[in-house]
Amino acid sequence: PHGGYPGGQPPPGAPGGEAGANVASGDAKTLTFTTQMGKKVEISGESYDACLQSCRDSPELKDAQQSGAFGVADAALGGEKANQARCAEFCEAEFELFCFPGNSKVMVRGRGAVPVLQLRVGDLAWAAIPDEDGWELRFDPVVAFLHQAPELEAEVLRITHEQGKLELTAGHLVFAQKEGEAFAPVPARSIRAGHRLAAPWVDGSVATPQVLRIDAVRRKGLFAPLLACGTLLVDGTAASCYALPTPIAESSSFRRLVELIGWRNLHPLAQLCFSPVRTMHYPRCAKIQ
Repeated sequence: PHGGYPGGQPPPGAPGGEAGANVASGDAKTLTFTTQMGKKVEISGESYDACLQSCRDSPELKDAQQSGAFGVADAALGGEKANQARCAEFCEAEFELFCFPGNSKVMVRGRGAVPVLQLRVGDLAWAAIPDEDGWELRFDPVVAFLHQAPELEAEVLRITHEQGKLELTAGHLVFAQKEGEAFAPVPARSIRAGHRLAAPWVDGSVATPQVLRIDAVRRKGLFAPLLACGTLLVDGTAASCYALPTPIAESSSFRRLVELIGWRNLHPLAQLCFSPVRTMHYPRCAKIQ
């Protein structure tokens, strides 16, 4: 329903009417949240904070609005608190979740191509690490998951290139190359047709297939594995384990930082920032191996 964007324009939000679809309401952007009882509720789609606030304020999610057998069933499932918590998770999936769909594949030593949802801490996953001479391909341990949401549904970008496709949320970092520039980790939302990605070739080298089109699709189950090296190959395409939240990306201080260090050095900076996380989880990972 979204169509392709060979011209490279960013895809719009998912229309439709299913949970999470964007709905026109005058000039305001709204989203449709489905409660645990299957009731459709319109909430704000203007921003993450506005979405959370409308979850708290919506009268349709409050216990006072439930009655009869429907109210009894809703209360048995947690009632108002459960509805608001699920609504908050829904907002997170729409605005702030940075993951890969659970059906995306990762090559794991001794297990072959494994869906991300079946990836385990301690698995040795295939990764492509950028260095001064190009790329290093190696198996690296999964030390933790930054996020696991098997039941959440959200919009992701499907980036089709000459060697395959990659699906990930819009704020996730992917290694891309603009014409005349070096490879750099950039948010998936900034990828355009004509850019080049990094993907292993059959001879062990890393090819640079061109992006052909970008589509917005919905997927259920979102996961963010963290490898020791901070990168991984998902569906045969090099991506970062890290993401860039919209509020940070749009801040003037971040733009000044990028001007100072360049996009190419953003990933090493993220690796440095997440060093405590890797250090905390690495002993458990080593024990599992």
